[in-house]
Amino acid sequence: MASTTRPKHYFRLHYNLFRVLGLGWWHQPDEGDTRNFHGWYLYYSLVTQIVWVVGFVGLETIDPFIGEKDIDRFMFSLSFVITHDLTLIKLYLFYFKNDQIQDIVRTLEVDLYEFYQNNSMNRATIRTSKIMTASFLFFGWITIGNTNVYGTYQDLRWKAEIAKLNDTTLAPSRTLPQPIYIPWNYQSEISYVSTFVLETVGLLWTGHIVMSIDTFIGSVILHMSNQFAILREALVTAYDRTMLGLYEGVQDCNMLTDINHVQETYTVNNIEEIVKYHYSKEEIESALTLGAFGNKSTLFVPPNVQFCR
Repeated sequence: MASTTRPKHYFRLHYNLFRVLGLGWWHQPDEGDTRNFHGWYLYYSLVTQIVWVVGFVGLETIDPFIGEKDIDRFMFSLSFVITHDLTLIKLYLFYFKNDQIQDIVRTLEVDLYEFYQNNSMNRATIRTSKIMTASFLFFGWITIGNTNVYGTYQDLRWKAEIAKLNDTTLAPSRTLPQPIYIPWNYQSEISYVSTFVLETVGLLWTGHIVMSIDTFIGSVILHMSNQFAILREALVTAYDRTMLGLYEGVQDCNMLTDINHVQETYTVNNIEEIVKYHYSKEEIESALTLGAFGNKSTLFVPPNVQFCR
C-alpha cells in the first residue's frame, strides 16, 4: 500500500549534485535558508568553475579553430562547443537567479500544501524524477566510458605501430580520445597519461553539470504537471469531499437520529440527502466554494459552517 505521509525534499539528488559540482550550496525549502555561496564554499565554487567550466570548455571551444582540421573532426568538435557553450547560459541562471529558482521549489514542495494535495501522486512524480536523473547519469557515464575505452584502444594501436617503426621513420602523432586543444606537448608517456586523466575528469565534470541542470529543469516541469493533475482531481472531487465532510460533522453531533428512513449503511445519495436535510443551500454552497481546494487529502469543511446547532 502506498504511503500517504507527506513527501519532502523533492530535489535532494539534484541539490547534492549541485553542491559537489560547485553550482551552489542549495538548501532544502523547509530550512528557510537561500544562501547559495556562503563561507568557504564560495571559493570552492570559483575554483571548480574556473578550472573545469572556463578552462576545459574554453579549450574545447577553441579546438575546432586551431590548426588544420579535417571536416569530420571539425564538426565533431563543434558539436561539443555548441552543447557546452549553451550550458553557460543555464549556469548564469543558476548563479544569479538562484533565489528565484529556490522560490519555485519552495512553492512546489511547501506552499502548495496549504491546498489540496495527493501524496501518492507526489511520490510517484518524485520516483519518476529520480529514475530520469539516474538514467541520464548512467548513460552519460556509459558515453564517457566508451570514449575512454576507445581512446585507450587507439593508443594501444598507436604503441603497436610505433614499435614496428625504425628510428628514421616519422612517427604519427599520439591522439587523445576527445578532440580538445592542449597547449602543451602530451606525446611523452607521463604527459599523455596526465592529460588523459585531465580530459576524463573534465568531461565527467562538465557532463554532470549539463545532465544535472537539464534533469533538474525536467523534474521541475514534471512536478508542475503533477500539480495541474492534482488541481483537476481537487475540482472533480470537491463536491463529494465537501458532502463527506459535512456528513461526518453531522455524525459527530449525533444529528442522524432525526432521520428514521436512512439505513445504517449510507450510500452517496443518502449522505447527500442527510446533508441537505440539516444544512441550508447557502451553507452547502459556502462549504463547497471554500472546500474545493482544502488542505486535507480526503475532505475539507470551512470553519464558518457550524455542525452542532
